[in-house]
Amino acid sequence: MPKFQEKISTVILAAGVGKRMKSETPKILHRILGKPVISFVIDLARDVGSSQIIMVVNGRTNELGSLGEDICYAIQEKPLGSGDAAKKGLEKAVHENVLVLCGDVPLIQKQTILGMIEYHKRKKAVLTVLTCKMSNPHGYGRIMHRRYGFMTRIVEQSDATTRQLKIKEINAGVYYGNKDMLLSALHRTTADNKQGEYYLTQAVHDIAAAGKRVAGYMIKDEEEIIGVNTKIQLADVRAIVKRRWFEHLMQRGVLIEDPATTDIDLSVRIGERVHIRPHTMIEGDTIIEDGKSVGPFVWINNGRRVFGANA
Repeated sequence: MPKFQEKISTVILAAGVGKRMKSETPKILHRILGKPVISFVIDLARDVGSSQIIMVVNGRTNELGSLGEDICYAIQEKPLGSGDAAKKGLEKAVHENVLVLCGDVPLIQKQTILGMIEYHKRKKAVLTVLTCKMSNPHGYGRIMHRRYGFMTRIVEQSDATTRQLKIKEINAGVYYGNKDMLLSALHRTTADNKQGEYYLTQAVHDIAAAGKRVAGYMIKDEEEIIGVNTKIQLADVRAIVKRRWFEHLMQRGVLIEDPATTDIDLSVRIGERVHIRPHTMIEGDTIIEDGKSVGPFVWINNGRRVFGANA
């Protein structure tokens, strides 16, 4: 599927404090096979052809380091909710078409976003929301539909009734649509809810109530929308990234004898006909040349053997 041809401004919401991570490291900077969580989301924005990438942060930009010269920043000084964060980012957007992503959801695939954009165009929607039917929807906002499949609103978990909590289709936190329409709706949002926050989801109700089309693009793969809010979720996401990465390597012909006892960073470059023995860890800026056998019981970091026999 080709990149979307129209110019897109992508807003990445990354201002969350991440208290549940219980770590001094910001949650978006925790690493998965050597790669920060936020870098997965930035790469996704680039892969779908974003002409502008805006990251909404909480002001501690010095902790982020260099994420790329193509990133511009919007500051949310106080944690007033996703609606306030999105508004800060959208105010810097220069294109009519905007994509909103969450900085702590690293598994969404390029094909999913491109499919969502095409669906948005086909439905002639003003705003399209990524949704998913989940076996356990706890913690997610629930999708409310009217006739003809368009959305009326999203009800947050904390505000949902017992009946609404039974709904399986949830909000994945990804939005695509018209900047002016979305920004105008966000300027009208209030913090009249149990959390006392400005919800991005409130804009959905505002736009739909004005008679505009809000579409829901539903995907089946629950893995794609897992967020990283705790160290347990970080481990879950890491396992999925590792599985995908190892499948890619083995399809290329790399023999990984025992994936369960092997770790290979995403930055490692591996040649053809390579054999990775059990209990092997390869990290950082490392090249494994064609035909090499590595391990067992070896740790290589940035091309240098840290532990074990010669690779």
